[in-house]
Amino acid sequence: MSPQKLMGIFFAGILFWNIDTIASPVPDTGQTKCYDNTVEITCPSPGQPFYGQDSNFSINPPSYTKLDGSGNVLPDAATSWSMVKDNVTGLIWEMKTNKDGVPNYSDPHDADNVYTWYDSNPNTNGGNAGTPGSGANTESFIKALNDAKFGGYSDWRLPTDRELAYIVDYSIPYPGPTIDAQYFPNTAASWYWTSTTLSDYTDNAWLVHFDYSYVHAYYKSDSRYVRAVRGGQNNAQTAADSYKDNGDGTVTDTSTGLIWQKTGISGKTWEQALAYCESLNLASHADWRLPNAKELRSLVDATRSNPSISTTYFPDTAASWYWSSTTSAYNTSNAWIVNFYFGDVDGYDKGGSYNVRAVRTEGVPVPDIKVNGQDGSITVTTGAQVSLTASLSPGDQNGKSADWWIVADTPWGPCSFVSYEWNPGIYPFATAPLVSVAPVEIFNGYLPAGDYTFYVGVDLTPDGKIDSPIYYDHVQVHVVN
Repeated sequence: MSPQKLMGIFFAGILFWNIDTIASPVPDTGQTKCYDNTVEITCPSPGQPFYGQDSNFSINPPSYTKLDGSGNVLPDAATSWSMVKDNVTGLIWEMKTNKDGVPNYSDPHDADNVYTWYDSNPNTNGGNAGTPGSGANTESFIKALNDAKFGGYSDWRLPTDRELAYIVDYSIPYPGPTIDAQYFPNTAASWYWTSTTLSDYTDNAWLVHFDYSYVHAYYKSDSRYVRAVRGGQNNAQTAADSYKDNGDGTVTDTSTGLIWQKTGISGKTWEQALAYCESLNLASHADWRLPNAKELRSLVDATRSNPSISTTYFPDTAASWYWSSTTSAYNTSNAWIVNFYFGDVDGYDKGGSYNVRAVRTEGVPVPDIKVNGQDGSITVTTGAQVSLTASLSPGDQNGKSADWWIVADTPWGPCSFVSYEWNPGIYPFATAPLVSVAPVEIFNGYLPAGDYTFYVGVDLTPDGKIDSPIYYDHVQVHVVN
C-alpha cells in the first residue's frame, strides 16, 4: 500500500475518532443531596420511596485539570492557569479573567465582555449568520483567540449546546454561578452562547444559563457571554450512526455509551417516574433508572424539532416534557425536565404529569495513555526523555473479541505499535479478547522536534479495521529544540 493511501486512511480514521465515533461519557451533574417532593431527605435505599434519583448514583463524576498557557498540567493548588481540561469529555476550556464589571474587548478572555451571535460560514451558522454588530460578536471573539494561537492552538470554537450544558453544576442553587468555581472562576451568573442554531427559528441560537441552569434559545442579536472550547466536537447526535437499535426495545447511543428505552410512557409524576424506572425489567436487564438532566439532554438533536430527537430510533417520542432524576437546587419542589419539542431544559413541579424514558449504563472499555505520567499535552525539548504508558479497563466487555490499536501521528506520517515496536502505517496492535491491562510502557526515549499525537484504543468489531464505536484516549507531545 502506498504511503499516500496509508496517510489518507490514517487521517480519515483520526477524523472519525475525533468527531463521529468518539464514545464520550456524559459527566455527572454534581448533585449529591436527595429530596422528596419538597425538601431534602436522607438518601433512600433500593425499594424505598424516591429511590433512583440523581444522587443515588455517581456516574462519571466531574473531574477537571488546570493547564498553563502551553497546555501543560498544573496542580490543583495552582493559583494561576489559562485553560481547564474536562477529564471526562477530554474537552479543553478557556479561562476567563479580570471580572471587574468593566468589559475590555482588547482582551478576549475578559470575563465582562458580551457579544452578539455571528457566524459568517453558511456551513455552520444554521442558515442565519446572526448579527455582526460593531464587531463585538462571537466570530470576532473566536478569531482573536485563533489568531493569537492561544495555548499554542488555532482550533478554538464556540461550544455546542450539548458541550456547554455538560459543565453545569446542578448542585449549586440560584444565583449561582452554577459551575465549579474552583476551576472556572470569574464565570458570570448569566447566559452563555453556544454555536448551535435553533431549528425552525434560525434567528435564535441556544444558550446555557449559569444562574438557574436553564437551557434555552434566544435572538442572535442579543449580547451574551462566551467561553471558548477546543477538542473533539461532542455533537454526534446529528449523525444517524451514533445510534444502534438493539432489536429488543432498547437503543444504544454509541456517542455516550448510554442504553435507552426505545419507547417511553406518559402520565407520571416525578415520584412515579422514579418508581417506574426502578421496577422496569427490559431486554433482560433490571438496572434501569430515570436519567439525570445531562443524560436526558444528550438525546436532543438540535437540528430537529417537534420532536427534537431521532425519530428513526425513537419514533414514538412525544414533542413534550420528559422527567429527569435531578432536583432543582434552587426550588426543591421542582425537578429538571427536557422539552423534546425544541430541546429546552426547565424546572417543573414534581407533582405534574409528564413523560418518562428509562436509561441504563453498560460499562464500556476505557483505554488510558499517559506521557511522563500525565494526561493531556506536554511540551519537552529534544534532549528530554519521553515515556508513554498504556492501560485498559474492559468494563462490561471483558472477554469480548476486539481490535486493539496503538497509533501515532508523527511529523513523518502514521506509525503503529505492532509486534512490540513502532512501524510505519496504520495496523492493529492485536485482535484479541478484552482483558484488564495494568499500565505498561510502550515507548521510552527521545523524539525529534515536531508535534506528535499518540492514541490507544479498541473497537468491538474484530476485523482489523477501524470501526464504530471506537473507545480511545490520546496524548499530545510538542517537542522543541
